[in-house]
Amino acid sequence: MRLIRKYAYTGMNGDIKVKLPPWKVLVVDDEPDVHAIARLNLKHFEFAGKRLRFFEAMSGQEARDILAVEPDIAVALIDIVMETDDAGLRLVEYIRNELHNDFIRLVIRTGQPGVAPERHVIEHYDIDDYKDKTELTTQKLYTTMRTALKSFRDLGIIDSNRRSLKKILDTTPTLYQPQEINRFFSNVLSQVIDLCKDNFIATITDGLLMTANDRQVIVQCGSGRFEKLNDDEVDTITQVCMSKLTHVTNNGQLPPDAMLIPLMGNTNLLGFVYLEGAKNLSSDDQDLIHILVNQCASALENLQLYLNLKEANHQTLNMLAIAEQARTMAESANRAKSTFLANMSHELRTPLNAILGYTDIVYEDAVDANCGDIVGYLDEIRGAGNKLLGIISDILDISQIETSKVKLNLTEFLVIDLIEEVVNAVQPIIKTIGNTLTVEYNREQLGTLYADQQKVKQILLNLLNNAIKFTHRGHITFTINRKQQGEGNQSTDLLTFQVADTGIGIEPEKLESIFEAFNQADNSTTRRYEGTGLGLAISQHFSRLMGGQITVSSELGKGSVFTVRLPVWAVKIIV
Repeated sequence: MRLIRKYAYTGMNGDIKVKLPPWKVLVVDDEPDVHAIARLNLKHFEFAGKRLRFFEAMSGQEARDILAVEPDIAVALIDIVMETDDAGLRLVEYIRNELHNDFIRLVIRTGQPGVAPERHVIEHYDIDDYKDKTELTTQKLYTTMRTALKSFRDLGIIDSNRRSLKKILDTTPTLYQPQEINRFFSNVLSQVIDLCKDNFIATITDGLLMTANDRQVIVQCGSGRFEKLNDDEVDTITQVCMSKLTHVTNNGQLPPDAMLIPLMGNTNLLGFVYLEGAKNLSSDDQDLIHILVNQCASALENLQLYLNLKEANHQTLNMLAIAEQARTMAESANRAKSTFLANMSHELRTPLNAILGYTDIVYEDAVDANCGDIVGYLDEIRGAGNKLLGIISDILDISQIETSKVKLNLTEFLVIDLIEEVVNAVQPIIKTIGNTLTVEYNREQLGTLYADQQKVKQILLNLLNNAIKFTHRGHITFTINRKQQGEGNQSTDLLTFQVADTGIGIEPEKLESIFEAFNQADNSTTRRYEGTGLGLAISQHFSRLMGGQITVSSELGKGSVFTVRLPVWAVKIIV
């Protein structure tokens, strides 16, 4: 039940004038004179700018009929004794208990106090005042009516505020729901207008919602006469908002009945809500509107954050999709490259082996025939061919690694035999460059190693050849020892192969990349040292396959130390 309603009309000058509806007063009495006296005494009565409108009932039943069509009666003056001795009291019970109307102010008037004693009536019936008809003089009637109307108005305000707060609470969750930004703006303005219509003043139908951003005010939506956003006044309103945003004086003025409410975020101004027809709003009414608008501002910040996160998530998903597509393409290209390298390595190795084989035959014939000049040329051919065969073998190994086709041939062999074979293979190269080699080990401790002998040999040759290549007239130390790692049942014997040189060393920032395929510490076009950059990558992978690892420490200009650690009983590891 709406307790406070206001109506508007337009004056001759075009201004909106508010005409307040009268207070409705119900007089219930079976004596016609009582009705006449009430009308006469309260003829000029006025409270809060509103006059009185009387409704007259000669019995309790007539009063019920009036209440059925006029539920917003403010005050009822009720006689007790009418068609029955308790007709008035039954009407009180009907209003409070059946109609559940707790707002109407009930004043009991009786000319027969003995029939319904005052204390009994006050204690057992929900009434607001009890008067003997003899004491209701003009002044008393005026005071009683004013007190009753003031109570009715205050209760109405409390109820209106309660319903407004409930509406705000019911509205707030819908504002925080994810939605399109344009729909959100329309919803906010609609909720503010509805709050005004339902609880305050029916003339508030015209409004605007504007956002403020980067020293600019943008009209987002309008209602009432601003719905099409083409009113000339919109520009004036926008300019006034701009002046508040930039603190620059503006000549534009808002109508006297306008209300401009800022949409304040946590740290900045988000925009404005503009309402017209708000001249007669009380401070309490305005506070309620501000509460709703503040909720809208908070919801707008959350929605903007949600939309920003949604857009960022959308962009991230697009980037991930692009990255996944690129990864798939890269993997496909890498597989094609590895397959090509494997095929080409095989195709190159076959004729190269034939070339080297025939070179050996010719070499032997040249030696037997004492053709010294030819022997020298054949040595160059054999050296270049073996170097090319090594490169091809490295390419084949790396292509097998990339396609996970590397197979281990695990056998048990003597470590000392492996060391002697490796040292004998590098000794000739060491002498030609002017380096010296020291091999350190305890023969009795070395024992056997269960691993892929060919791959361990390849690892050690790669490390020793690198040390020889990057050391000029320096010293290389090859150290081998056997150590126990861990305790008790968890202990494991490790063989450690360490190659230390006094060569050029490696820059600290390049230490992590030297184990990458096709990578060298010096990748410039003018690099001094030959090589494919595959040896360390192959060695690291072979070590991991057998449960070991390679580590490096180096100082630029002073040399490097490469250390290989392998379990003495290798287990195939999936890398």
